[in-house]
Amino acid sequence: MKEKTQKIRVGVLPGLADLYNRLWGDSIGVEYAELISKTIDAIGSDIIEFDEGGICSSKEQFVTQVNDFGASGVDMLLVVLGPYCASGVIAPALLDCDIPVLLWPMQSIYEIVPEEFDGEDVRLNHGVHGVQDLSNVLSKRGRRFGLLHGHHCQGDFKGQLEQWAMAAKGVSGFSRANPVQFGGHFEDMLDLQIGGEEFISEAGVKFTEISLADFIAERDKADARQIAELVGDYKKEFEIAEDVSDVLLKKSAAGEIAVRAIMDKYESNACGINFLELCNNSEIADGLHVAASRLMAEGKGYAAEGDWVTASFVYAMGQCFQLAGFSEMFSVDYKNNQLLLHHWGEGNPLQGREKARILRSEFNDRSKAEFGIVDFEFEPGAVTLINLNCDGHGRGQLISVTGHISEESLVKYTGPRAMFIPDEPDVREVLDGYAYNGGSHHLVLVAGEVEDVVDKVAVLAGWNYIAL
Repeated sequence: MKEKTQKIRVGVLPGLADLYNRLWGDSIGVEYAELISKTIDAIGSDIIEFDEGGICSSKEQFVTQVNDFGASGVDMLLVVLGPYCASGVIAPALLDCDIPVLLWPMQSIYEIVPEEFDGEDVRLNHGVHGVQDLSNVLSKRGRRFGLLHGHHCQGDFKGQLEQWAMAAKGVSGFSRANPVQFGGHFEDMLDLQIGGEEFISEAGVKFTEISLADFIAERDKADARQIAELVGDYKKEFEIAEDVSDVLLKKSAAGEIAVRAIMDKYESNACGINFLELCNNSEIADGLHVAASRLMAEGKGYAAEGDWVTASFVYAMGQCFQLAGFSEMFSVDYKNNQLLLHHWGEGNPLQGREKARILRSEFNDRSKAEFGIVDFEFEPGAVTLINLNCDGHGRGQLISVTGHISEESLVKYTGPRAMFIPDEPDVREVLDGYAYNGGSHHLVLVAGEVEDVVDKVAVLAGWNYIAL
C-alpha cells in the first residue's frame, strides 16, 4: 500500500566572502567547488539526494539560490562554510525562508599538523568562525537551525548528517500536512485541542474543518464501480471476518472514497476523525477506522477524536522514518512494568506482526452504528513512542519513551494492540515523568530507538524535548 520512499533532498548552499574573490581571483572558487563535490561523493549517503548550489558571495546571490531551492522543494538547506562568509551576507536569505537549515563548517583537512600547516591550508579551512558569526545572528533573530561540526571522514559523520536530514524532512512534513478534521473535536477532551497555540501557526500548518454535510455529500458521489474496486482491495489486503458482510465493506469503502476525495481537494496529508460525532450521525454511522488505517499505511497522518495536530505529526514522523502510526497508552501492568498500547480499530497495518483483519464493530450511544475496524498486533521489537503537545507557555514540546513491543500475544483482545515494555525498569517512573511534563494521551509509534532524530526535530522546529 505504501509508495516507494523518495530520498531526502538537501540543497547545498556554499558561502564565500567576496573579499577572497578579490584577493585570490577565480582560483579559490574553483578549488572550493571541487572540494564540495568531492566531499559529497565521499559521504555517499543512500538516503540523501544532494542538490549542489552555486557558490554565493553576495546577498543577492544567496537570496536567488535559496529561492531556487525553495521552488524546487528541497527538504533542508545545508549551509557550507569552508572559507569565511559574513553573516550579513547570508542571514537575510535564511530569515526570509522556512526551509530547515543546517550549518556546517566544512574543512578539507581532518588533522592540523603544526609543523606543516601554512597559509595555503587555511584558505578552505576557516569556516568555523563563519558558522559562529552566522549562528549568533540567527539565534538573536529567532531563526532556528541545526549545527553539524565534524569532518566527513569521521566514523559518525554520515550518520549525524542523515539524522539531521531525516529531522528536516519531518519538520517540513509537519508544515505541509494541511490537515482536515471530520466531526470536530471530542467534546471536553482538552489536552488535544491545541490548534490555536502559537507554535502551530509558526510552523505554517493550515487546518480545514469539514462539515458532516460536506462529508455525506462527497460519500454519496461514490459510484458502484469505485466501491466495488475498493472492496476488492480490502479482500486482498486484509483477512475478512465471517460476520463482516459485503454491505459493511461497501459502507467502509464509500466512506474511504469520501475521505480521500476531500483530502485531495485540500491537498491534505493528514486527517483527524472524531468517531463520536460520526457514529452518532445516523446518516454516517461509521468511525472510518478502515479508511484511517489504510491512509496510515500509505504514509498519511491520522489521529482519533478529531486531533488534527497529532495527525499532522504522524505524517511528519512517517516522513522522518518511512513508517509511523497512531496509538495510545490504554492500561498498565504494574507487576511486570508494561503498558498496553491500543486503540479501537485504527492503526498502521504495516506495523503489524501478521496480516491484519477487518472485524465488525458497533457503537450504541445517541445512535446505533455498525462498521468495520482493523485488527492486528504490533510487530515485536524496539520502538519509540512520541507525543507532540505544548508547554504552559504555548511552546511546542516533544516527549519520547523508548522500549520494545513484547512477543506476548493478546489473543482475546481486538484492534491494533501490543504490550509495551519501557526501557525504564519502573513503569511508574515513566508515567510520572510523562504526566508531570504535560504529555497528552495521543502517541505516534515508530520502530527503533530514534531519540537522536527526535531531538533534532525539536531543535529545527524550536520545540522543547524530553526523553523518558
